[in-house]
Amino acid sequence: MRGGRILLIGGIVLVVGALAVGALLMLRGGGGEEPPPEVVEGTPQPTPLPEDLARIIVSAQDIPRGTLITSDLDAVVTQNWPKDAVPQGAIYELDKVYEHTTRVEIPLGMPVLDSMLTLAAGELAAEGSDVALQIPAGMGAYAMPVGRYSSVAWALQPGDHVDVIISLLMAELDEEFQSLLPNQSACVSPPEGEECRGGVMGRLEVLPNGFLVNLTPSEGQRPRLVTQLTVQNVMVLQVGDWPEPGKAAVALEGEQPPTEAGRPAPEGEAAEPARPDIQPVTLAVTPQEALVLDYVQAIGARVNFVLRSAADAQNRSRFSTEPVTLDYIMNAYRIELPAKLPYGVVPSISQLERIARSENAAQYGGSIVQPSGGP
Repeated sequence: MRGGRILLIGGIVLVVGALAVGALLMLRGGGGEEPPPEVVEGTPQPTPLPEDLARIIVSAQDIPRGTLITSDLDAVVTQNWPKDAVPQGAIYELDKVYEHTTRVEIPLGMPVLDSMLTLAAGELAAEGSDVALQIPAGMGAYAMPVGRYSSVAWALQPGDHVDVIISLLMAELDEEFQSLLPNQSACVSPPEGEECRGGVMGRLEVLPNGFLVNLTPSEGQRPRLVTQLTVQNVMVLQVGDWPEPGKAAVALEGEQPPTEAGRPAPEGEAAEPARPDIQPVTLAVTPQEALVLDYVQAIGARVNFVLRSAADAQNRSRFSTEPVTLDYIMNAYRIELPAKLPYGVVPSISQLERIARSENAAQYGGSIVQPSGGP
């Protein structure tokens, strides 16, 4: 009886073992399901993005126009954005932003769009230059030279709006010859026995003693100056040469502090190269304004820019001005012609310096003549 009980217990053990082995095989693959991954305590798990959000690229700081965005600048980051508010042209991958240059200034926290970036170095433009994308519709880009004073002491920057002042020297011409007056005369067939002398045609006058004389000018014709405001409220696209595609115009970080031209930079800093005397400025103008600017340059007029207030630039306002001549200055500001007096100042003043460069020049102008008998 004891032997039968032992056999029964052994059978039960074998059945339980078989069931355990079968269950283990099912867990390992027999059921076709992978076992759940082992979760280590303290390991952060990725949070699934809600269906109403998208992850796009935004600026992590104010990015100046012309900045080459690289991975070491920390200029852009990914950020969750409501899907229904994602702007057209948004970028979703950082790699599609790096090695591109900004066409416009991108403020902090703004989504970075395709239209804000130029092509990366080595990419081929499919639709022309990046400059053309910055020109307002119906307008064109026109480049012309500027100097230190005509550019408002180099204050002009892309995005500014300017007015254009021109100054012209006008002179009298012979309408048929289109040459400066006075004309030259020459005798063709004088009466026999009479002398005829040619020369400058002047003005016939009778002297008090009754003599008839031909008054001729003592010098060449003096042109008359006129100044007027012409092309108005045009946008500056660029000052200086445009950067090559894929290269930055300015650096966002690591930029060396500027130094005055001609002075050594502090130790460890790169010296700023001297600014050229003349630089190009590119303006966004209408086709007619481009013709005006080209004409005034062709005739040698003096051109100066006036920087517009940002408030006036936004509403595209235009000013109505009067041409300025010597007569206008005299009348508008009540300047009188000095009377001829039997006395004067010593030393005599024959001309004035436009810019006083010394104490003497500030006092006496550009021509200082010692009085008679002086040292």
